[in-house]
Amino acid sequence: MVIRAIGRAEFIHRLSLDSDLEHFIGKEVGWFSNRTGNILGAIALGDKDRGWNYVILKRDQLGKFYACDVVCDFYNHGAARVDFMLAMVAAGRSQGEQFRRMACD
Repeated sequence: MVIRAIGRAEFIHRLSLDSDLEHFIGKEVGWFSNRTGNILGAIALGDKDRGWNYVILKRDQLGKFYACDVVCDFYNHGAARVDFMLAMVAAGRSQGEQFRRMACD
């Protein structure tokens, strides 16, 4: 699966968010999408207690995005990015499934 970096503006446009993800995962520093735009993700730096975090969102059959993977508290950006990329690929492989993994309190 091809994963490409996208800007914040494209991320918000594709997602059509009514709320701000920064409240949940921290200050976003990277935004990503698969080729079709059905899977989106963001990496963020949380507050001092949450470290580096990410969220992966998938489009459901109605065309709305839902959080399928939220993981928090990586010790650095590199570790979060590696885990994030692996999770994006896994989300693409399970496109027909709706699994949700939440690892944040």
